[in-house]
Amino acid sequence: MARIIVVYDVSNDKARQRLAEALMRHGLKRIQRSAFAGSLPASKLKDVARDAERIIDESRDVVHIIPLSDREWDNRVVLGKPLWGDLLGNKSIAII
Repeated sequence: MARIIVVYDVSNDKARQRLAEALMRHGLKRIQRSAFAGSLPASKLKDVARDAERIIDESRDVVHIIPLSDREWDNRVVLGKPLWGDLLGNKSIAII
């Protein structure tokens, strides 16, 4: 399983909603308004990218799909109250 973060800037409301729905179908959880995170089999990372490519307008929108190792995920720092609580298997989290 690969942990990923997906962040995006999509200008069209309908496309933005379709992208969010596609990310949720892949089992990712919303962590910010335009950011999702979760764990997927490595073989599914390309499916996420393909879905995003079909939905966005590449001339003006952007999607970042960022794979993270467990170590990188465990070393993240979260400030404030996360939207997702403990849904992503948090081993340690710094809330300042």
